[in-house]
Amino acid sequence: MNLYDILERYLYSNIPSALFIDIDGVMTVARGSYVMDLEVVGFLRELESKGVPVYLVSGNAYPVVLTLQRYLGLSSIFIAENGCVIQMHEEVLKICKESLDSLADVISKSFSLKPSPSNAYRLCDRAFHVPKEIRSDVHAVRELEKKIMHLYPDIHALYTGYVIHIYPKYCSKSSGIRIVAEKLGMDLKKAVAIGDSVTDIDMIKAVGIGVATGDADEELKKEAVIVLPFRASESTKFFLKNLLSYIEIKFRVSSSI
Repeated sequence: MNLYDILERYLYSNIPSALFIDIDGVMTVARGSYVMDLEVVGFLRELESKGVPVYLVSGNAYPVVLTLQRYLGLSSIFIAENGCVIQMHEEVLKICKESLDSLADVISKSFSLKPSPSNAYRLCDRAFHVPKEIRSDVHAVRELEKKIMHLYPDIHALYTGYVIHIYPKYCSKSSGIRIVAEKLGMDLKKAVAIGDSVTDIDMIKAVGIGVATGDADEELKKEAVIVLPFRASESTKFFLKNLLSYIEIKFRVSSSI
């Protein structure tokens, strides 16, 4: 089944109600890279010009996502810090109610994890650099996550390929998406989400079409409706081109009726 057929089937022949998109490893040229693929940005702007809102959904610090949203010219609705913070135009919703600073200090010392400098700008979620010796060992990283969550069962501890994030269990990308959808009256069954890491699993399951980049975590690929070829932003560009073609065909069909 080609991408057009999948889009047709899962969107019930409709234009998507929205695209929810992760940033790191999806809009960047590689996982672990901070270099933004500007061709992806161009395609996202084109999507918005065709009536499909694009919402950034990231584990990154709130001010980072805010800055990207503004300077990339995308929707002023976005989700930051893995669902801990939601921006609805001029309104900021801080979903996380407690400070994780004390817990972050304990975890940093207990597991010899270096805190990310971005913690100084995070409103809730806290991040740590994973030691180089285990960074490429998926099993070792997953064991580290499990150990942290076993000791502190009220938090997520998940590695994205950049840093390991800790944040409350009641926060997630999917819960953020649902809050946005409820406020906008959006049908999530007609929405699309694209991600690359385990922090995106709940997000892609919350929408009609969940998409994984070609080099995404295997756990994410297992839950995706579409697993793309290529890697990182090359995967994303491939998908966006196909999505734009699908929308163009739908516009032509509707105008001929």
